[in-house]
Amino acid sequence: MIKFENVKVAFKQKNGEFVAVKDVSLHIEAGDIYGIVGGSGAGKSTLVRTINGLQQPTQGHIFVDNEDITQLNNSQIRELRKKVGMIFQHFNLVSRKTVGQNIELALKIQEYPKEKRKARVEELLELVGLKDKLNAYPASLSGGQKQRVGIARALATNPKILLCDEATSALDAQTTVEIVDILKQINSSLGITIVFITHQMEVAKNLFTKVAVMSEGEIIEHGTTYEVFANPQAELTKKLVETQIDIPDKIISKTQGKIIKLTYKGNRSVEPIVAYANKKYEVVLNILHGRIEYITEKPIGVLVVSIIGEAHQIDKALEYIKANTEGIEVIREKGSEVA
Repeated sequence: MIKFENVKVAFKQKNGEFVAVKDVSLHIEAGDIYGIVGGSGAGKSTLVRTINGLQQPTQGHIFVDNEDITQLNNSQIRELRKKVGMIFQHFNLVSRKTVGQNIELALKIQEYPKEKRKARVEELLELVGLKDKLNAYPASLSGGQKQRVGIARALATNPKILLCDEATSALDAQTTVEIVDILKQINSSLGITIVFITHQMEVAKNLFTKVAVMSEGEIIEHGTTYEVFANPQAELTKKLVETQIDIPDKIISKTQGKIIKLTYKGNRSVEPIVAYANKKYEVVLNILHGRIEYITEKPIGVLVVSIIGEAHQIDKALEYIKANTEGIEVIREKGSEVA
């Protein structure tokens, strides 16, 4: 559906040029919910705005639905934008127009048949759960409701692609979950390809099927969301997806034995590996911290445990644990105290 080939975007400055996007090559398949994550100034928004012609690349090629859009003239770009809807962080609704009029305005701009606009507006409001807000003004809506109107407006002309530029950043946690659920439903029922920019890792975990990580204009890592979160390769990605584990120093100082962190993936995240090790070997494993989180509905587990016993028994237990988990990290090395 979308293909970037060696795309560069540079802006002229007094002392030369600033390169916002550097030699990006990336494929986004039809039906993906594709996330682009990274810090401020990474080049995320600039890259995504090339998809609908709001930003022209300095070099390289961009294909949308098998068409090289870098070769299009102005009238062809306008036609392209009928295929590509966009949702903004701050909603961008016209305050003096009602909800229905805001959506109708998008239809009018895209020259949607006048006699069909009323029915289309009602259809879209029902899709986003705001059928009763047709005649309401934006000032009377919550942030989540405003973003639902933004989604309805973006879908007005039946686009094949939906671009979301930090579409949940201005919302609270519960409203963000609701918007994520609506976007999942739209992707599933309408088959629309979604490209979503965010710095919110919770959104990435729950919404994206695939993800790319950007830093200083470059794609430094990409793949399925689960693999990128479960097995990050780049240092920046590791920092972005790292599970924060804070165990008070007082607890650690009072804990006997070696302290290790175990990482699980997939079905092993819910298997009682520690209980089996306790039973199988003459050691005592004590859980200090544990959590399982779900990335695209697949589990990743993290446990921090202490282990005490005879040295040879500890070694055997750790060999067993290592064979049945994704990895072991020693947080504190200590002598082989007997349980």
